[in-house]
Amino acid sequence: MNFYIGNSLDDIKFDDYNIDFSDDLLQYMYNHRKQISEDSNALFEVDPYSDTLLSYENVKEINNICSLFIETGIIENYDDYDEGIEMINNLLQITKLAILNKKGLIVIGD
Repeated sequence: MNFYIGNSLDDIKFDDYNIDFSDDLLQYMYNHRKQISEDSNALFEVDPYSDTLLSYENVKEINNICSLFIETGIIENYDDYDEGIEMINNLLQITKLAILNKKGLIVIGD
């Protein structure tokens, strides 16, 4: 799935900056979500096979979730740690850009 900055599907220009995020990593994070103290489901409500609009508030929650997965070391047990940490850092980068621009995210599923 790919994450783009925007508030509606009309905002997407497919050559705009976006990040690719693995369905397997999302599943890993979902399976380990109870190990973090963040009480948010914003990231885990994304359907990896459909298009999803995430509000500005959801973006802030996703930023917190990603930070916690790194800070707590939970990501260290992911099968492909290097790929996992790179994808989470990329997601952190796009969430920070969205927050800076007071925008949401659009997720385009596979």
